[in-house]
Amino acid sequence: MSAPSDKNLSETLFNKVQPYKIRETSTISSSGNPLPCEPQEQFLIDGLCTPSWFRVLRRAFWIWQGAEPIELEETLARIATSDGERTNPQQIDTVQGFIPGNWCYEWSQVAGEHNRKAKEADDAGEAWIAKKEYFLAARYYSIASYPHLKGDELAEQAQVQANIAYREGGRYLPVPLKELKVPFRSKEIKGYLHLPHDDHPVPLVMVTGAIDSLQLDFIRLFEKVLEPLGIGMLSLDLPGCGYSSHWPLVEDSSRLHQAVLQYLKDVPWVDDQRVGMVGFRLGGNVAVRLSYLEQLRLKAVVCVGPGMHNYFTDPAIFELSPPMMRASLANRLNMDASDWDAVQKSSQVFSLKRQGLVGVSKTRVPILSIGHRRDFICPEADIRMLASSSLSGKAVVLDKEPVKEQMHRMLSEIGEWLRLHFNL
Repeated sequence: MSAPSDKNLSETLFNKVQPYKIRETSTISSSGNPLPCEPQEQFLIDGLCTPSWFRVLRRAFWIWQGAEPIELEETLARIATSDGERTNPQQIDTVQGFIPGNWCYEWSQVAGEHNRKAKEADDAGEAWIAKKEYFLAARYYSIASYPHLKGDELAEQAQVQANIAYREGGRYLPVPLKELKVPFRSKEIKGYLHLPHDDHPVPLVMVTGAIDSLQLDFIRLFEKVLEPLGIGMLSLDLPGCGYSSHWPLVEDSSRLHQAVLQYLKDVPWVDDQRVGMVGFRLGGNVAVRLSYLEQLRLKAVVCVGPGMHNYFTDPAIFELSPPMMRASLANRLNMDASDWDAVQKSSQVFSLKRQGLVGVSKTRVPILSIGHRRDFICPEADIRMLASSSLSGKAVVLDKEPVKEQMHRMLSEIGEWLRLHFNL
């Protein structure tokens, strides 16, 4: 095996990009002026919105996902103190060009360093270090790409890097990472299949995140919660995101997951009688929708803070969406975020109540609904409505606990719910 080139793939990819000719992330989905932001900080279940940043800062989630706290803060500090020209002088993370201070540049530098360490460990036969460093590289490349907008040239290059590093790290898992490719409408739905063992078929959960996450963001959920229970994980992207970016987000938001669910009966490692889904944010909306459409195939569902009804149907609540959320949603819908009224009208189709499901009829699939009382996307009324839409549902309403404790409780609730309904 030949030694890795001094010029790694990261340099090759990013050097193809003309530093000052690329569009800065905050402009990708909006043709108008910088998107408005609430004048005060907003605390969400998954991060902090502040007028000073275009992006929602998800420190606790990134650390839980594997980012090193000191590296994270040092990188954010370099972005904050940059004197580079910004698209919006009011927003710290809008430095233009692939230069120091640019969001993608700074995170990619950190990722590239871990990728280099991973390759060195790989060549030296140090498997544990190689695995750790590859997954760290994947984590930082994923943050570099965040919020993963279609048409964001730098973000798309970082996504390529993130997936390469993730697959490299996956070689060192106890059961090497597998890639599932499901035929669908003349294309393929791609997912990462993580198995606790391959001695016999295992119960499985499909896991999907928000409109601003990638399917490689959930390795810790597998290692900390699912693997110890003997449960496999198939991570999938939402329509309009990541590997599923060529399918737009439409009213039938669960069509990709439904196709995968039906395909699982032919996957030899999976016990297709015990398949569930865990969804975060809009991924939770998809999970609940699927619980109505596939009541005989799904064994259990967990949804965390999903936009379900009020967020999509109440213009005043929809108006609270911070700039990154506006850009991400418009991007998945192939719309212009600067015409927010049009985006709001188009988004009403995602209300599961208006679709005649939640709050109208009940599903036999057990649903665990988790959210935070002060979260405007999924307020307490929606959390409880989701739980009551199942014949055997449960609502977990988080309140004033620190984020770290919220994460711990959330994960233990997820594990216990799956253990109970998978009869483990």
